[in-house]
Amino acid sequence: MLTLGWTGGIATGKTTALELLGKIAHLDVFEADRLGHRLLREPWVRDAVVELCGRDVLDGGGEIDRERLGRMVFADRDLLARYNNLIHPPLVEGIRTAVEEARSRNDAEAFVVDAALIFEWGIGRLFDAVVAVRAAQGLALRRLLREGLSELEARQRLNSQLREDVKVQRADFVIINDNDLDALGRRVWFLWEHQLAPLKRARAT
Repeated sequence: MLTLGWTGGIATGKTTALELLGKIAHLDVFEADRLGHRLLREPWVRDAVVELCGRDVLDGGGEIDRERLGRMVFADRDLLARYNNLIHPPLVEGIRTAVEEARSRNDAEAFVVDAALIFEWGIGRLFDAVVAVRAAQGLALRRLLREGLSELEARQRLNSQLREDVKVQRADFVIINDNDLDALGRRVWFLWEHQLAPLKRARAT
C-alpha cells in the first residue's frame, strides 16, 4: 500500500484537499490531530500539561481545554517548545507504528498521514511521498481571523511552523489552494491520476 505524508501550514485547506482525494481513491487516513487529542486525555499527559501550564488549562470537568491550551502555548515560544517536547515524541512514535503496520496491509490504495508538522518532526522519509498543500498568499491568515482569532494570535500560530516555502521545497508534490473548490478538485484529481497512482504502480513492481 502506498504511504503518503499529507501536510501544509495552518489554515491552508489541507484537510479539504484530502477529503477531495478520498472521493477519487480508496484511502486509509490517519489524523495526527486525533492522536494528539487522545494523548491529552491520558492521565500522565494531562498531569504533565497541568504542571507545565498551570491548572488554568483545565476545563470545568478537569480535562485539558484545547482552545485555552492553544492560546497559552502559542503566545509563549518557550512554553510552546516545552509543550512540544512533551507531546511530540509519543505522537511521532504513534505515527511510525501506524505506517509500519500499514505497509503490511493492502486494504486501501493509500495510507495517508494527515499532519501539519511532518517536516518539523523529521519524518518525511518515512513515506513513499509527501504532499504539501499551500494556500494562496494571505488566505491562511484570513481564514484564522474568520475563526475568531485576533491578528496577533493568528500570526503567532502561523509563525510557529516552518515557512510554507520551505515545506514546498521539501515536499515531493505540491497542491496550491487558491480558495476555488472546483480548481482544487481538478488539481487533486491530477495529483492522483498523473503522479500518485503511477507512483503506486511503480512501487508494486
